[in-house]
Formats: sequence, structure tokens, C-alpha cells
Amino acid sequence: MHPVAPPTRTILVANPTARTGRAARSIERAMQALERARLDPVFLPTRPGGETVPDLAARIEAGDVARVVYLGGDGTFAEAAKGIILARERTGIDVPLGMLPMGTANDQGRSFGIPAGERRIEQNVAIIRRGVEQWMDAGRIFAFDADGACVAQDLWFDNCGFGLSAQILWARNRDRDLVGRLPVLRRIYRDKVIYTVAALRSLLTGALTGGKRFAARITVDDTAHTFDNVTDVVLLDTILYAGDWVFDPKTKADDGLFEIVVVRGHTDWAAAAISSHKKNPVTEDDLAVLGIPRRQILKGRTIEIQLNRPPGTPPVFTQIDGEEWAVADHYRVENLFHHLRIIVPENPHFL
Repeated sequence: MHPVAPPTRTILVANPTARTGRAARSIERAMQALERARLDPVFLPTRPGGETVPDLAARIEAGDVARVVYLGGDGTFAEAAKGIILARERTGIDVPLGMLPMGTANDQGRSFGIPAGERRIEQNVAIIRRGVEQWMDAGRIFAFDADGACVAQDLWFDNCGFGLSAQILWARNRDRDLVGRLPVLRRIYRDKVIYTVAALRSLLTGALTGGKRFAARITVDDTAHTFDNVTDVVLLDTILYAGDWVFDPKTKADDGLFEIVVVRGHTDWAAAAISSHKKNPVTEDDLAVLGIPRRQILKGRTIEIQLNRPPGTPPVFTQIDGEEWAVADHYRVENLFHHLRIIVPENPHFL
């Protein structure tokens, strides 16, 4: 028998039409950098309608793939990760995921010390070439209807949210679609500006109308907690949230636990934004002097969330990894321990 050659291919997953077409230049630069690093790259473009995941899985199952690398934002990370997991579930073939982040927040990359942007491609390719790996947990989320039937399920890797954060993303996506059709605005109305405007509009609307508040019963590993006057529930896997906030500095992406942040009212959001900003010297102890209580961070492996809305109010928005998701009043989230191999710097730490 002749020895079987080890797989060498690197599959680069990216959307060439992203960032109003500017991603094509980044893809070309990434392919050249991967070629110079002798990582044998092949480009696989993303496809709409969820088709990227089975496409990537089928390509991995060919047996010649050593690693997958995503180029883009957290949504592209999620698609690449799901393709890797699908291939492993179907055939047992497992490969790691490398990162070339381009997203605005870049929660995934920056949580492990990997900076974003086209100018950092060569630096990040060097990290991929060294091939240092660590495990990462994943989340599996289920949505149930009023009769208890599961109406949707999916995987997530960074965060999922219910309430204001998801409403802001919904507004941002609508603004981004509109701006993408207007060339003049497209040049000046970038992603961070779009997100900021959407956030301010949602916050202002909530302040003027009393906000879309709800009650939540959250069961964490069989222990129930009840909250009223809630504006947002956020579940975290990585340490960074929205690029700049650290709610729990002890968060780890491979500890088998999710952090649960419950926010009650706009004052609470403001306090969380101040005390949890990674560059802000104000701590929760400082806020306690002003009468703002210390934040409670729940942690668990299995989380059941039951939302209770006032009669006649619209459903609560939901997002996973920055994308709109199924709207319901009942969810279950399970931590899938050590479910994804990722390529990281030799000394991973958040930026």
C-alpha cells in the first residue's frame, strides 16, 4: 500500500459582493497571502439561502481539506463553522477554522487576539500557518410555539439576544439594505454609523413610548429565575459583546458555560454600557456608590427562556450571531461543549 498524503487544501470562505463589492479586493489579497504561506488555497464563495453550509460540508468531505478559513464578519464565521460541523456529523471528517476577520465588531476574532481588516491579512495568515488550535463551545437554540412544538433550531457561536439588541440589529439591517441601494449615501454611511443610528433610534423610540418591556422566566440548569421590566436578554459565548463590551471578564469560549445578561430598562442599559466597556475605568463598585446595584451574571449549560409580553404587544425580536432569527416566546439553548476547533495566536487574549 502507498501511504496516503495528508490533506493540504485551505478553503477560503467569503462573500465577494460584501461591503458593496470591496470584499473582492480583500479576497484576492487573502488568496495571495495564503498562497505565499504555502497553504494551498481554494476559494468557496458564500451563497444565499443557507446554501453555503452544505456546499462547504461537501467540499470538506472530498478529503483533501486541512483547514477552513473565513473572511468576513461574524455571520460568515457562523456559516463556515456550521459547514465544518455538518461535515463532521455526516462523515467524521473534522478540520479547524481559521480567521481573517473583516467585520465591524469582530467579536470572534478580537476575543482571541485576532485583529480585523484588510491590512491585517498577512499577520492573520501567519497565525493560521502556525496552526495553534483551541476548542470552542457552540450553542444550539430551539424556538417553540404556544403548543410546545419546535418551530426552528439553529447553531450560534458568539451571542444570541432577545429584545432591544435584536431590535437594533433589525433596524440596522433595514437601514443597510436601504443605504446599499443609494450610491451617494453608501460612501458616507458606513456600518458603524448605520449601527449607531439604529441603536439611537431604538433607544429614543423606547424612551418616548415606554419601551418594549417584558417579563422573563429563565431556567438555568434546573434553577428558575424570574425578572420583570426586562428590555433585553443576552447570552454570551465569547468574552466580547458588540466589539467593545465585556460583561464578565472570566468568560471563556471553551468552558461549557454561557453567560446570561439580563437588562432592565434604559437606565440599566446605560449603566451596563458604562461599567462593561473594556476601556472604561468606571467599575460596578463605582456605580454602586451612585445607587446602581451590581449586575448579576448567570451562567449555565442549559437555559430555558420563557418571555411574557403584555397583552396586545408585538413579539420580542430575536437575533443569533448578529442575524435576525425566529420570533417566539419560548426558547431553549444548550451548550455544545468543545464543538469547534479554531486556529488562534500562541497567546490568545481579547483585544
